[in-house]
Amino acid sequence: MKSSNKVVILLSFLLLTVVILIIVLANLSPESDQDLYIRSVNDVEVVTNKLTETDFQQKLITKLKDEGYKPTGSIGYTIFSMEKKQMTIVLHGIDSNRSKAENYIQELTNQLSSSIGLGTFEVTILEDND
Repeated sequence: MKSSNKVVILLSFLLLTVVILIIVLANLSPESDQDLYIRSVNDVEVVTNKLTETDFQQKLITKLKDEGYKPTGSIGYTIFSMEKKQMTIVLHGIDSNRSKAENYIQELTNQLSSSIGLGTFEVTILEDND
């Protein structure tokens, strides 16, 4: 076989390899926005159902009362995904050492939520002065 034929065959093979590689990489695109939205909605439903089925809010309120805190009963949830969840708890009168109380309530909340399979929440404490 002549050297020029070898070069043509090699270039053809290289071109075919590049085309196949481009096709494969194009099919490995990340999740579409719709797929991400559906996954997020499913995560919200799972978390909401678990919160309801396990009576999480009442258990948390009881634990807070047992520790001497005065929850108003108002707890708000923001759920973006299973990995990113936020909770806002409203209390009457917080300890003089607010930072210590917030850290303790964060730990208490996440112990309870992890024990029922929800993972952790980012917890924010609001004080009701009324």
